[in-house]
Amino acid sequence: MMNLIDTGIFLCLAFEEPGFEECGHLLDRADFGDFRVLLSSMQFTEIHTAFLRVEDAAGSREIAETIWNMRPRVRDLDVEVAKTAAELRSTVKTPGGRWLALADSVILSTALQEGANVVYTIDPDFIDVKQVRVMAPEMELREWIANYGTRKQRKRIGLK
Repeated sequence: MMNLIDTGIFLCLAFEEPGFEECGHLLDRADFGDFRVLLSSMQFTEIHTAFLRVEDAAGSREIAETIWNMRPRVRDLDVEVAKTAAELRSTVKTPGGRWLALADSVILSTALQEGANVVYTIDPDFIDVKQVRVMAPEMELREWIANYGTRKQRKRIGLK
């Protein structure tokens, strides 16, 4: 079984944001071999950008080591992924009524092209994705947002 782990999960753990313990449990499960990790090469840009912005080269190296220790399947952005990403970007809307972001479209396309069983994410923009099962670490995405999301995120998906 192969599951895609979205970028936000790695960053939530690294920066100890609310819910980081659950993100750690998910990554531990992957590390112990409960499932194979799938990543899009696009995610390395997202991850390293976050660390570069806070000038944390050591943190960037540490998260890279964590990721490579899981021996992920990494899919590059190729023509098949690009075509599917374009289809997703032109058909999938976020709860706020916007089109799915380019990076999210590429990541979702990667999951579909590789036949991922689950996309693990904490991104509320994935709440209405129907093409693949979407989960947050240790719970449904809607529950994650209710527990750990910002007021704005909760409002966007219709929670108080």
